[in-house]
Amino acid sequence: MNEDFSWVTFYPAVCNGLKKYASDRRALLAFLFEKLPEETTYLHNPEGVKVRDIDPFTFLGVMNRHISDPKKSLVAEAFKEFFEVKEPIPQNFHGIPPLSNENSMFFSFKDGKTAEDIQNLWNFFLALLDNSQDVGSMFDRLTTTQYGIKFNLTIGMYWVCPDVYFPLDGPSRRFLQEHGIEVGHKIPSFAEYKTIIEEVKSKVCEKPFNQESFAKITRSIFLNDIVKNNGKAG
Repeated sequence: MNEDFSWVTFYPAVCNGLKKYASDRRALLAFLFEKLPEETTYLHNPEGVKVRDIDPFTFLGVMNRHISDPKKSLVAEAFKEFFEVKEPIPQNFHGIPPLSNENSMFFSFKDGKTAEDIQNLWNFFLALLDNSQDVGSMFDRLTTTQYGIKFNLTIGMYWVCPDVYFPLDGPSRRFLQEHGIEVGHKIPSFAEYKTIIEEVKSKVCEKPFNQESFAKITRSIFLNDIVKNNGKAG
């Protein structure tokens, strides 16, 4: 299997382009619906009306669902062109935790706070890119008060900063438990999450730690999951 880890530079480059649209989300939606109509049919409210606003993690999720690598490459190519990314498109996406196709949005329409929830996610995304000291408090607030935000937030954080944050998707949590790193059934506080990340570095990562260290682990999790599921990624 091709050991391509170029995504760890491609994804942050996309995010740097994405942040410029924090106040121009209509342009993002116009791009998605015009350039990627087949890959964005799920972006609608319960009545089937196309969404009128979008958060950065849901946007990135268009490239990170349970779809084929050729389709992901098609989305990546569109992102590269739209954001004028100079980094090469990843040769594969193995080991990058995907979203469930049944639940690919980071916001909902159930509590009447959709607009507020989306803005909160933009604020958090920008704080991540700036390495703000407010990331921890914002993480705790999002994961405890915002509908639909739990472990999926760590997946989005990994897309944005793949050498800083480790994803706590289902396969990754099982892997960590098997390696003596305790991860509960509930989303941890940010302080607990940081402790988990440090344990990953000390107990699982090869030394010295580098930009691809976490990606190598998630790649191995992906490959092991294929074996456990008789050739199909779980």
